[in-house]
Amino acid sequence: MRLPVMPPVAPMLAKSVKEIPDTGHVEPKWDGFRTIVFRDGDEVELGSRNEKPMTRYFPELVEQIKAHTPRGASSTGRSSSSRAIASAGTR
Repeated sequence: MRLPVMPPVAPMLAKSVKEIPDTGHVEPKWDGFRTIVFRDGDEVELGSRNEKPMTRYFPELVEQIKAHTPRGASSTGRSSSSRAIASAGTR
């Protein structure tokens, strides 16, 4: 894999505040795992907020990522599935 930003990469983490800032919108936090996605051609790597590899927990996402992202890309989001949550809890 050869990208301008190489894994692992520590994500930006949320910080506690006393009051919600008046930004005009609020985004709820849903259950799931913070996931950083790296794609270089057909190579896809998923990483956790703790810089641990997660691709094995979400194999179903790899084909979707290949189908819907540029060949050289990195992005962040949340991933969840009942199978992955159960597997991650037993490791």
